[in-house]
Amino acid sequence: MALRDRRTPGTDIHVQQRRIGLTGPQARMLVACEHYGWKLAFIREPLEHPTPVLFATDRDFVVVREDGSIDREPQIELRH
Repeated sequence: MALRDRRTPGTDIHVQQRRIGLTGPQARMLVACEHYGWKLAFIREPLEHPTPVLFATDRDFVVVREDGSIDREPQIELRH
């Protein structure tokens, strides 16, 4: 019987877990952006609501606001 490492969830599960808590408009915009090649990097979780951060390249990123709108010049600081 093979043992399975349960410490790290599978990629699909991990991605789905990160999407929990997004508003409907955010989730729809995220799917639309992924269709055009944007990748979900992480989700900031401030007190008010989660903020998905998507990257097209290392320097080209956007955030998806609570209403589903895209902010191309977000006021967030990224660590590299």
